[in-house]
Amino acid sequence: MFKKLITSIALSAAVMTAAVVTPALVAPQTAEASFSAPLFKQYSSPWGDDLMGGGDTMSESGCTVTSVAMALRHKGILVSGASADPGNLNSWLKSNGGYSGNLLVWGAVPKLSSRISFQGRYYGGTSVAASTLRSYLDAGNKAVIAQVRSGSHWVLLTGHNGGTTFYVNDPGYSTTSYSYSSITGYGIYTIN
Repeated sequence: MFKKLITSIALSAAVMTAAVVTPALVAPQTAEASFSAPLFKQYSSPWGDDLMGGGDTMSESGCTVTSVAMALRHKGILVSGASADPGNLNSWLKSNGGYSGNLLVWGAVPKLSSRISFQGRYYGGTSVAASTLRSYLDAGNKAVIAQVRSGSHWVLLTGHNGGTTFYVNDPGYSTTSYSYSSITGYGIYTIN
């Protein structure tokens, strides 16, 4: 009887150990990444009617500024002592050479904090490889603002599916993803 009990305990221990280390029992990892920024809309109150540098309202032309504000908020960057949002970023940009007409001066944003550097503005959808975009999102310190809708709109990339679908925070539309082939350019910041 004693020998049977020891054999039973040993067998139970072996089964439990095998369940822990057997690779087939480990859940597969997904390839998704996440840049968990809040979703701001360019037309939302209180900033939607605010004028930009060239006289358009944020509702009309504020997609780039709104996308940058989402990235700054995600990374905890303050604008004039407050959490970043499209309204306070727009005000700061107007006072700090951040506009050329209604267009964002990409290089002005790093003046907000030593934690921000502007990596560059890239023209053409394939100017940054899909694999590079995925690695940027996986690293978590790159804010990728992507140009979509035939170059007329900007969004913040927030994740990927491991392939060529990129999830976004879209400040003007209800779209939640764009394919790599529909992106026409990029503005990329490193934010540590």
